[in-house]
Amino acid sequence: MSIKYRLVLVIFIFLITNVTHMFADVPDWFSTVVKQRRSGVKEKTTQEFIEELWETIYSISNKYEMDPIFITTVIAIESNFTNVKGPGGVLGMMQILPSTAKNIAKLLNLKVPENWDLLLTDYKLNITYGTAYLSYLYKKTGSLTKALELYNNGKNKTTYAQMVMKQYEYYKSLNEEELRYKQEVFGNQNNNQSYFGLLKNDTSTSSQ
Repeated sequence: MSIKYRLVLVIFIFLITNVTHMFADVPDWFSTVVKQRRSGVKEKTTQEFIEELWETIYSISNKYEMDPIFITTVIAIESNFTNVKGPGGVLGMMQILPSTAKNIAKLLNLKVPENWDLLLTDYKLNITYGTAYLSYLYKKTGSLTKALELYNNGKNKTTYAQMVMKQYEYYKSLNEEELRYKQEVFGNQNNNQSYFGLLKNDTSTSSQ
């Protein structure tokens, strides 16, 4: 075996090992929240589902430079982590209208699915569109609160944004508590941090 081949093999194994570890380490608080929310609407939840959902939220949030805790919060509020059809025809975990998704696809040059009804059944597609749109709105306004109001765009959008932000702060506190505990017990930081808590809000958000 040549030195060059060995080097390529070592790099490949390193990348596979680290990527697998990065996604496999699902936060305990996330598992608990998903189980509780889905149980409340009588949906069964497997560990495999939780791991796949976390991998999806984490990877897509990083791609669009959003805090995965924030995206988790929006999904929790919108759908309780279920593939559900809501009032007015909104679909899936992030409750997106097909008409809105079509506009998002054009605006952000996203891959168009064969059928827009997949927004209901394919949560990876749904979370991609919802996260990409929230990222666009956040970068446009510089405020998570305003981004949420535009995302909701209903008569109760202010109340909706406040509710999401309050829950977001709570989930962040759960994450910070878990990280502190793991630091004390294991002496190292959890790898799943990336954009955790790095999003900046305007002054109106911080007082909520």
